[in-house]
Amino acid sequence: DFSLDLPALRQAMDEHQPAVVFLAYPNNPTGNLYAESDILEVIEAAPGLVVVDEAYAPFTDASFMSRLGRHDNLLVMRTVSKMGLAGLRLGFLAGPPAWLAEFDKVRLPYNINVLTQVSAEFALRHKAVFDEQTARIRAERERLAAALAALPGVRVFPSQANFILMRTPPGRAGEWFEGLKARGVLIKNLDGAHPLLADCLRPTVGTPEENDRLIEALQALAG
Repeated sequence: DFSLDLPALRQAMDEHQPAVVFLAYPNNPTGNLYAESDILEVIEAAPGLVVVDEAYAPFTDASFMSRLGRHDNLLVMRTVSKMGLAGLRLGFLAGPPAWLAEFDKVRLPYNINVLTQVSAEFALRHKAVFDEQTARIRAERERLAAALAALPGVRVFPSQANFILMRTPPGRAGEWFEGLKARGVLIKNLDGAHPLLADCLRPTVGTPEENDRLIEALQALAG
């Protein structure tokens, strides 16, 4: 189920004493949210900083932002990329002021150009537009997940991101990937990327029309 292996993680922290532990929340490429209690246990046990990467925050209601200030070693990262502004290459880090002051010492001068700043300010003044967009994606995610789960032999994993991880029948991920590509539909083939991702494909949630095209193509391949 792609949950955190806490015993293994704690053993690794005890052995290696990492200065920083990064956790993606939701995770990529699986799309799942780790249990909040598991992340809190990591924060309490970590010998150094714990950075929670919330790049996919627009697609979930879960967040560790509200816990900042309760843990001296917790930092949260976010980006405007998943709001629909990937071209800006803009993100931010939130955390205890003392730690942010230390990071500021090594921040490159002029690390954000003027056009990016102006564009981000404009976008934030119109945040409601982007919120509507992510709401549509979240709704389509549920519809697409249900359609994928209805395919014979397919397992769909719960997602709180803008993509869905699915496991095809054994040995068919590559065949389906190539079949989709031949039909003009390109998704991510994760088969072979890691043993836990065997037979897995990862489509991104698109427009209703794009999702319909994906569903129809997969139905033809699965049939």
